[in-house]
Amino acid sequence: MMTHTYEAMFLLNPAVVPDWPAGEAEIRRLLERAQAKVHGLKRWDDRKLAYEIGGHKRGTYGLVYFDADGDKIGPLERDAQLSEAILRVLVLRVEGMTPEKIEQALATAAPPRTERGDRHGEGHGHRFDRPPREEAAPVEAAHAVETAAAVED
Repeated sequence: MMTHTYEAMFLLNPAVVPDWPAGEAEIRRLLERAQAKVHGLKRWDDRKLAYEIGGHKRGTYGLVYFDADGDKIGPLERDAQLSEAILRVLVLRVEGMTPEKIEQALATAAPPRTERGDRHGEGHGHRFDRPPREEAAPVEAAHAVETAAAVED
């Protein structure tokens, strides 16, 4: 079977994996079981999840680049699903990844996090880039205009 280069993102369970070295060891164990050659592995970020996964609101992401046979990816994903330390995994085949590009990708920091629902404690969003709304005319004034228009017809 021909080997390909893959990029994988592992979401680690913080209840089972208390720190990055333990998470890294679990990821390496899974990749070793899949007979993968690891090019690089790094802790990407610890983030609040967009939605709960298995009752967890936070998770640590691990990013890894590796070479493996295509027929080993399915078993790798199954092993990750069976591992209590892994909440989710996404494995993508990447084309044209040179060692320099892999090194650059691993050196890139995670994008800044934006916590959802952050409304500055006011309960609603503000659009500071537009002027405040004009006050609506009182209902009585609008009714008077409609009545005057009806009388003129």
